[in-house]
Amino acid sequence: MLHGKNVFENIFVKNLISHVNYCAPDWGETDCSYGYNKFYYFIEGDATLIIEGDEYHPEPEELFLIPADTRHTYYHDPVRPVYKYWCHFDLRLNEGRKLVYSKYGAKCRIPRETIVPVFEKLISSYNSADPRDTLSEKAALLEILRLFMDNVDYVCILPENTDDFIAAVDEYIVRNIGSAITLRDLAGIVHLHPNYFIQYFRKRYNVSPMEHVKILRLEKAAQLLVQHPEQSVGEIAMEVGFRDYRYFGRIFRKRYGITPSTYKRLAGGK
Repeated sequence: MLHGKNVFENIFVKNLISHVNYCAPDWGETDCSYGYNKFYYFIEGDATLIIEGDEYHPEPEELFLIPADTRHTYYHDPVRPVYKYWCHFDLRLNEGRKLVYSKYGAKCRIPRETIVPVFEKLISSYNSADPRDTLSEKAALLEILRLFMDNVDYVCILPENTDDFIAAVDEYIVRNIGSAITLRDLAGIVHLHPNYFIQYFRKRYNVSPMEHVKILRLEKAAQLLVQHPEQSVGEIAMEVGFRDYRYFGRIFRKRYGITPSTYKRLAGGK
């Protein structure tokens, strides 16, 4: 997974709200998504978090990150109410990019003697009227972020540069052009949940990930039809991952306007 050398160089971070409390009996939402990030640090209680379909049951001293624009559900058992430190914050990296969700960067365990004083500093600074405490507030939030990234595979929650993103995906597809390629395979390359990967990919490239795989297979087939006229159309179809000869012929014609055999003959000057 590729990133710029100084992804944090122009970081913007702002604490929106921070607090520590026992959650109300009705604490919870289903399939919500917000434009800000959340940190939850659990002290006690029985909670459930479902982030992009991945279910978690937080334990004491676990710190969770829910990035902005991430679909999630949360609730707790009122008989065993959750007591936690928490904050909502805005964070933007180089070029305005935001953190992304990954199950490999969703949570970590940090001893309370290490992180609670930092949260306490964040909360007291947030509630202070002294403008100088704005500096302490930012410093505390950055320290929590640093502690979190020190204890997870932080690279997987950093957003991809668009060029690097598609290059990584294309490299994998080309390397495995003749094999079965699944959505989960592609999402795993860039450390994203499949649901988020689909949304991210379609938004930026106007096709689904699997449609993109099909396009690259067809482009490779067209190349081989020209470069290896001694091979049959069926052999080339198999080589680029199409097991159904008729399906291959149908979608090849839809993309290029002629059948694979005709393409081969015209390209070869025959």
